[in-house]
Amino acid sequence: MKTKLTNWLKSLKKIRIDNPWKWAFLGLIAIILGLGIWGFTKITVPVNTITDTTASKNKKNVSFEVAAEKAEINRLVAHSLNEFIEDDGIKYELVLNDEAELIGTFKLFGHDVQFYLYLLPYVMENGNVQLKATNLSVGELNLPITSVMNLLAKQLKIPEWVQIDSKKQLIVLNLNEYKTDTGMTIKAKKFDLKNDDIRFTISVPLKEIKNKK
Repeated sequence: MKTKLTNWLKSLKKIRIDNPWKWAFLGLIAIILGLGIWGFTKITVPVNTITDTTASKNKKNVSFEVAAEKAEINRLVAHSLNEFIEDDGIKYELVLNDEAELIGTFKLFGHDVQFYLYLLPYVMENGNVQLKATNLSVGELNLPITSVMNLLAKQLKIPEWVQIDSKKQLIVLNLNEYKTDTGMTIKAKKFDLKNDDIRFTISVPLKEIKNKK
């Protein structure tokens, strides 16, 4: 079993998940979003260890913790958003520095207005990610964050599992609403941008392992 599981994990490096950020934003998500390819090449410690044959029959998923750096997610998000946003759609990007930065344009009275929205990420108890707006730059215009986020919610093309709450000045990545075609699910575990420590828990149905035998 150990040898087969090892061979299966190695084979995952060759799996390609098309347009993973069609669940994703910002890509995180990506984020998020894409994490299938990147995540399995950085598998660290199994969360659920199969130690008993009888017990393993009752398990439906096997979970792994994966780690990433900001630079890796930035590359992933940039590539995924380019594929997700249509050619005639409003362009935007998500960049992770000490804060998450949502950069793009929106329409105001028929004119393109560039914006920089700064957000702090928080991991929720259910493994979703909440991005709290902390600051906004819109050139020389003095616009409230709530108003600009309301415009973004109406104008930006974002995945269904991403929610913009302009009243609370939040962007929520509902990772629990996203699954790949193989049934893989993703939960955020840690999102510490200042220390470049980002971790996720990825769960894969055991039937996918059996299919690789």
